[in-house]
Amino acid sequence: MTPFVKNLLVTSLLALAVWPVLVQAKLEEKDVQSLIAHVDRTMFPANAVSNYKLTHRREEKVLKTFAFEMTMKGNNNLLVMNWPATAKHKYLLKADANLWMYFSDVRRSIRLSARDSFMGTDANNYDLMQLNLLKDYTISGFSEDTLDGEPVVKVELTGKSQTEGYAKIISWVALKTKRMLRNDCYSISGQQIKTIYYTDYFETGEYVIPGKVSIVSHVNKDRSTVMEISSVYPKQAGEIRDAMFTLGYLETVD
Repeated sequence: MTPFVKNLLVTSLLALAVWPVLVQAKLEEKDVQSLIAHVDRTMFPANAVSNYKLTHRREEKVLKTFAFEMTMKGNNNLLVMNWPATAKHKYLLKADANLWMYFSDVRRSIRLSARDSFMGTDANNYDLMQLNLLKDYTISGFSEDTLDGEPVVKVELTGKSQTEGYAKIISWVALKTKRMLRNDCYSISGQQIKTIYYTDYFETGEYVIPGKVSIVSHVNKDRSTVMEISSVYPKQAGEIRDAMFTLGYLETVD
């Protein structure tokens, strides 16, 4: 065996030995499933009381500002408007699949859709609720990429038949920190409706929460909405009463 053939054979054997390791290092669907499950579990507590400020702009001009408190317990949410004064009698209630806006000053409620705009902003009612991607979506594809120089996995999520959210979401998740960085949201027709950016993360107990959620409209390109989360207080399920998430309870407020 000549030295050239011998070296070629050794090189080939080494390549064959390394190749399975390289294949195993690539992301598999179970890895992506685990990554999205981690985001769902750690991005926000299932049971919590939180405070928000929402600012709606056209270009640089502020059109609307709202402050509200959100109480969450599992699939139930109660949003209480605190500011401005003209909005203080409004409550957004989600009880399982049912969604209402309640007006305590006139004791009246109206049924809403999760896809309706929240108070005329670029955020819809679904955007305000707790993100639960694996419950509402199926992973239909994924690839490794970079975002602003950071390694990420792009995960294509297709809405399940019962989802009240978007027809499709492309999520950008940082591989190193396992944090959600961005969601590209699409309609049933395939049109990109908006991009949602998650930044300014802070830790509360075991949770790593985005302090700023920026929603950029692709339909009204001069508009944007920023939701700032100033505080989050995780709770035990027993600390939050189930009765809060009923229209009967709202009829007792104010």
